[in-house]
Amino acid sequence: MNRQIIINFSVTIALLIILGITSIVKMIELADMSQKLYKHPYTVTTATKTIESNLISMHRYMKDVALSTNSNELQMAVDKVNKAEITIYNEFNTIFERYLGSKEDIQKSHDAFVRWKDIRDEVITLMKNGQKEEAARITKNKGAKHVENLNMQVHKLIDYAKKKAIFFNENAKATKEASIALIVGILIAILIITITSMIFLLKNISKTDKEIKKHFHLIDQNIMSATLNKEFKIMEVSHALSRHLCYTKEELLNTSINFMYSDCSEEQQNTITRIVQSGSDWNGEVKKIDSKGDIKWLHSVVHPIFDENYKVVGYTNIFHDISSKKQIEEISNIDGLTSLYNRRFFDNIFQKQISIASRNKTLLAYVMMDIDHFKQYNDTYGHQAGDQTLKKVADLLKKTLNRAGDYTFRLGGEEFGMLYSVKDKDEAFSVADKTRVAIEELKIDHSGNSASKYVTMSMGLYIIELENLNNTDEIYKLTDELLYSAKEGGRNRVVI
Repeated sequence: MNRQIIINFSVTIALLIILGITSIVKMIELADMSQKLYKHPYTVTTATKTIESNLISMHRYMKDVALSTNSNELQMAVDKVNKAEITIYNEFNTIFERYLGSKEDIQKSHDAFVRWKDIRDEVITLMKNGQKEEAARITKNKGAKHVENLNMQVHKLIDYAKKKAIFFNENAKATKEASIALIVGILIAILIITITSMIFLLKNISKTDKEIKKHFHLIDQNIMSATLNKEFKIMEVSHALSRHLCYTKEELLNTSINFMYSDCSEEQQNTITRIVQSGSDWNGEVKKIDSKGDIKWLHSVVHPIFDENYKVVGYTNIFHDISSKKQIEEISNIDGLTSLYNRRFFDNIFQKQISIASRNKTLLAYVMMDIDHFKQYNDTYGHQAGDQTLKKVADLLKKTLNRAGDYTFRLGGEEFGMLYSVKDKDEAFSVADKTRVAIEELKIDHSGNSASKYVTMSMGLYIIELENLNNTDEIYKLTDELLYSAKEGGRNRVVI
């Protein structure tokens, strides 16, 4: 009898211990899952940073307003300011909706931004009335000070968002530690309590299991994710991801990760593989065409999964849809008149291309070019004809420089730019000079041109070499000086 009781009691204790250990594992999994969720980027942080970048762009565009030499340039600069203003108001709406702090912080920034419009309108009005010096003074003084104050207000929002993210992360860690401590206490109590304790624990485990299933269901339906094995085969995929790409889960399972990145460049695929196989995280933007042929832009984060010996045994891939953001970026990066990349895109891509050239140990050629005597052209043939000429020049640049990794820009007014990789200086000069000749061979009449009876361009060509990686501002300045030399030397020429 006693022996049977001891056996039954021992079996019960063993079962309770097994159940308790299972509960600990599942609670840890739940806490880890919550912690990963809190690490995801916040909408407010993205919105505030977007506001910050657009404020910088608007201030630069207002400088363009103050520096404009004709009504066409003035209107183009004003249009850029208005476009950036719309973007900022949209982002403020997002922040008002999602911000977790005091709305007074947002209202101060919003009100400061609204008040800036009076200063901008004053500058624009002065420029339209020909009072350029007064407009420039206001832009440099009152306008610059207001933008500085506005940036300080926006930085407060950014700092708050970062602090909130840290708070959530620390809260998740504390929850995990508290959960572990609680379950350990329950395990100790199991050793001295009766069968009632087993019933209590069974109920607790059941509740925990429901919570875990609920969380996993929410993740499966709302978080786009995939689990990969060491060979980059998709072993598990969420319904959210398969639904977004218009595939069934069965169609995605056991396919290679290259299926997800098939629309990326080979270089990007190799980069992702190299980084995650080394045990590091990779995150970046990727393009994917869904089963209906629609382009989807995704922000991808790949986390290696390690075994107990810290060897990579698989990967977790989490995606976030950024298609709308990319569409807005594409619109904001394209010059409306010529369809070339605009100055904003140039500022964003210039340093990146220099870094790529440095990594690949290749030369990078940067060309700045101006249409010769374009003001006289507009005065003689009219601004409408001038716009048509800008379009023709832009079309030729796009046809001439169309390799992958080559870029053409409209930097402002009649100023254009080219950025392309070359093997040596001779090739760089050949590309630029052939472009110069092709522009003159368009045979666009220009009676006010001192260099030809047709429209021509003067070019400054700067070779960015590995041993001469100056900062972008210095490179821009040096290239501008070469362009000036081309003009001083008689125009319609390339100076290197």
